[in-house]
Amino acid sequence: MLEKRRHRRVAVDLPVVLRHKGRLLPATIMNLSCGGMLLRAEGKGIAPEGSVEVIFDLGEFGRDLSMRGRIARFDSADEKADMGVEFTNLFSLSHKAVQEYLRKNLN
Repeated sequence: MLEKRRHRRVAVDLPVVLRHKGRLLPATIMNLSCGGMLLRAEGKGIAPEGSVEVIFDLGEFGRDLSMRGRIARFDSADEKADMGVEFTNLFSLSHKAVQEYLRKNLN
């Protein structure tokens, strides 16, 4: 099967806080790339479109990272929702930290 993704992904299981439409929601990063991430969150109250902020800690940088993005994919089943988030703040310090983390973990 032909891979359509532009960026290689790293599987992770990392708790995050998702800010969406003024609410803070617990979520988990399932995979991470330079272009975005796949999240799993409680499905109630999440709109399948719009912008989000994801606040998380990769452990090795000593500070919380904040990535902004848009919901590019949304799949809801039962009480959970999986969403693909495409990053929109690609020139931030947080994105540089994500790139460094991926560089270390993709090899």
